[in-house]
Amino acid sequence: MVEPYLIVDIETCPLDIDRYLSLDEERQKELINPIDSKIIALGIRHDGKNKIFLGDNEKEILEKFWSELDAIKKQHPTISIAGFSITNFDLPFITARSFIHGITISPFTIKQTIDLREKINAYRYGPTRGKLKDYASILGLKVLDIEGKDIPHLHKNKNQDEIKEYLLNDLELTDALYKRAIKTNIIKIVKW
Repeated sequence: MVEPYLIVDIETCPLDIDRYLSLDEERQKELINPIDSKIIALGIRHDGKNKIFLGDNEKEILEKFWSELDAIKKQHPTISIAGFSITNFDLPFITARSFIHGITISPFTIKQTIDLREKINAYRYGPTRGKLKDYASILGLKVLDIEGKDIPHLHKNKNQDEIKEYLLNDLELTDALYKRAIKTNIIKIVKW
């Protein structure tokens, strides 16, 4: 039996999109942090259903996310939160942006967080090749042509439908990788 879990993924955008778009790709990456960027979309996948919080009001997105997480945790107190690079990117970003807005969070335990990138790479130290889309392609899953680096441009042009489609696809890809990690026992790799 699979333990209860939920998938979390975010899409972010620099606070100063015009400055971001004027920089080369390396400099653009430097702006994707919780001080210089914000969350414009946040998705949860639980029990095969997706819930997307999307828009310009980051505070509202975060409040809805924490409220939804609280509601799920009431039903499943020991639920695991899973994602791809979730412990290095998504959760720190969500937490820091919640702090900035003064939003009360729903406490979570990193020990109950499942970072699929770390599991698949057996907690390898240092940089490693392999994005979510790379692994999804290897598994033969449908991958969209949009990439994370395209999100600020899409946001600037108010292409929210494409951002939503991208986030929904990432939630489904992550869920498929999670199921493969269970099937292959990779999910059972622990660091300590």
